[in-house]
Amino acid sequence: MLKKFRANFRSFEELLLFTQIFFVIILLPVMLRLFSIPRLMSILTPRDLKVYQHLELEKLRAKAVKFTDYILSRNSMAGENTCLKRTLVFYHFLRKMGMDVQVCFGVKYDTLSDSEAQKRLEGHAWLLYHGDIFLERNTEVTKTYKQTYCFPDTMK
Repeated sequence: MLKKFRANFRSFEELLLFTQIFFVIILLPVMLRLFSIPRLMSILTPRDLKVYQHLELEKLRAKAVKFTDYILSRNSMAGENTCLKRTLVFYHFLRKMGMDVQVCFGVKYDTLSDSEAQKRLEGHAWLLYHGDIFLERNTEVTKTYKQTYCFPDTMK
């Protein structure tokens, strides 16, 4: 067990990152019920940004992705809307690391059949970085959604 621990946490900073990600994921369902999306986004937008060297940032970002995906895949409390939780966690921690990412929300109709009655509105959340879809497993699927809201809105 100690070997596994050492393989995943090479520093106290990495252990702290894992713990913080875990608690954000646990708190997100409650926060999503209590706050509107704009209010939640302002809460998740960190005030204190850390500045990292490029190599340090890449390593830390990779750890944040690994830890988030690990917790979401094993956490029964994560439940549905995994893309939303994953995106919001990435947004919070990547912004905290100094990366200027945006959260985007989109919708599309999922047609179960040709009948209008069978159409179901489906939502998705993803990140943009420098205008490109970022950290998505399948960018082509993400492109099928009609973007409805981004935060922060860079058009202002």
